[in-house]
Amino acid sequence: MTRFAKLILCFLTLTAFTSANISFAADPWLLRALPSSVRLDPVNNEIIEHRFKGVPANALGKGNLLDKNWIYDGKQVALHGARGEYVSFQLVLTNASDAELTGIQLEMTPFKNGSTELNIQPELFLEWSVNVLSTSTGYPRATLGKGWYPDALIPFKFLQTDSAKVHGRWVYPFNLPDFNNRITNQKSQIVWVDQFIPLDVQKAKPGTYQSIITATIGNVKKQIPISLTVWDFELPNENAFKASLQHEGFLSRMDEKQELAVYQLFKRNRISLMDPTYDPEIQVKNGKVDIQWDKFDKRLKKYLTGAAFTEAQGYKDGPGYGEPLETFALPFDVYGKHGTAGWPDIGKPEVERKAANQAIYTSAIKQVRQHLLPMVDPKKTLLTVYLNGLDESYFPEAWSRMVFYGNLFKKEYPEAKFRVDGGYNKDAMDVIGKSVTDWASHTINYNIDTVQTYQQMGIKDWLYGPMLYEAKLNSWVGSSTFIDLPLVNDRAISWACWKYKTFSWISWGVGAGWERGWYDPESWKDFYKEASEADAEFTYRTFNGNGSVIYKPGMVPNVSEPCPSIRLKTMRDGVQEYEYLRLLAKIDGNSKRADALVDQLIKEPFGEKSIGNLDVWSYDQEQWHKVRMELGALISAGKK
Repeated sequence: MTRFAKLILCFLTLTAFTSANISFAADPWLLRALPSSVRLDPVNNEIIEHRFKGVPANALGKGNLLDKNWIYDGKQVALHGARGEYVSFQLVLTNASDAELTGIQLEMTPFKNGSTELNIQPELFLEWSVNVLSTSTGYPRATLGKGWYPDALIPFKFLQTDSAKVHGRWVYPFNLPDFNNRITNQKSQIVWVDQFIPLDVQKAKPGTYQSIITATIGNVKKQIPISLTVWDFELPNENAFKASLQHEGFLSRMDEKQELAVYQLFKRNRISLMDPTYDPEIQVKNGKVDIQWDKFDKRLKKYLTGAAFTEAQGYKDGPGYGEPLETFALPFDVYGKHGTAGWPDIGKPEVERKAANQAIYTSAIKQVRQHLLPMVDPKKTLLTVYLNGLDESYFPEAWSRMVFYGNLFKKEYPEAKFRVDGGYNKDAMDVIGKSVTDWASHTINYNIDTVQTYQQMGIKDWLYGPMLYEAKLNSWVGSSTFIDLPLVNDRAISWACWKYKTFSWISWGVGAGWERGWYDPESWKDFYKEASEADAEFTYRTFNGNGSVIYKPGMVPNVSEPCPSIRLKTMRDGVQEYEYLRLLAKIDGNSKRADALVDQLIKEPFGEKSIGNLDVWSYDQEQWHKVRMELGALISAGKK
């Protein structure tokens, strides 16, 4: 009897021990980290960037990036950056059980080096995913496929997770699965972490700073240490690169509070905005032009002087502090392809050059110039004349009008730049080349041998349009922003500008379809009955995220400000790295070392040779990291 009891006791003990081991081994939740340059499928924990099949040699032998990657060794995260720069990573909380995880709490301590603390707190964002139900038209090889894509970034200040602190207000339960995002079978919740490194060396001395990010669920806490090495150099406060997004009417139709939030969001991410529809009130009577400036000045003066980006307007701890808009599109327009009136309205092309009408237009130019000269520093703010009525106009009559207006603005408003957009061939450029100052060249027509001719003429060239060309039909749009294409595209465009000595880049669209963006990634959906021969295979167009890199406030309860996207952050990273290249070239007195580093990543994008060739730059995100680290090391060494 005793022996039997001992056997039972032994069995129970062994069972308890084994059960404990199983419970311990099968941890109900995991905390890991990813670089900011990849996206994670929240359902199957697959690295979305690894789906890319456009380059056959794209080796995926990196192991499981969730367990170990180039910034995370499985235990801690290591970041590196310069003063005046944002550095980022992603925290991944994975549910390894069948039960819902509720009451999740996350916090991150400020970075410290001994007793010295960075006076700017880390910014945490909850990643919101959108479900791509149909891939972007015309990209059967380049698309990363259907499924959930993390994209919108909701600042933690909108996540009211503690109901005890927000009586009578709506609470965002931080659970996994996310009750609000409604991702079926969600395994992971992803958090984006941004850290801005102060520009002032006294506030961010060179060295390595430490922080800890902590996740708490119930009585269980898990932590990941983070180190941040601050290099001994800084990016400029001013964003001289002027990378821009243009969207007609998007900003001018907003209320002023929302408008300010959008401009500040983009200033923070080093991307400029252009909206050419800020029309001052104008009256023309008996040939006399009277422009009323009160409303225009009340709304826009703070942006043109830089006051909008100061603490008095709620802007602090970010790049571009006190700096004006990098670019501003003047309100001028002409009647043209969109069937809308010009500004000032002097009629259709057949009457616009009559002497009386031209006197009106010239008077408006002179008055705008006279009013803006004391307010705008053209060395900081690039003033652009963009005539939307002549946008992408490919016929001789339009070219003649471009020449006429280009010459008129050169004479009457020499501080302003006259920009034409489109894929103009040599026939067109032979006509308009001496009358334009800026050309946003469609990427499909950006044949560098030809473009260099116009660079030598002094024309500032801008890259404009899609980044990849499976076929000619991809030139349908003037935007580089697609959710279901490789994320690196929005980073590579700035590096490609360096390679080709392009002045800058511009893309169409800021928030196209942004009301639907939270739930429907198809920002551009167009069905038509007849297709041209160039795209006869497709009698429809559907694009995911095209022309849209921010999310509208108010669509998710309590989220009262616009939210950035991961793609906007990726654009920002490319612009920051462009400044790295500029700093290295300045140290060297030439661009040879910077060019060599760019050549490691950028091959031959754009132009006719790129059609059908998707292997235009590296899709190996670890290689991008290594080149950036080498750049940082070279600049640091060069400054000593």
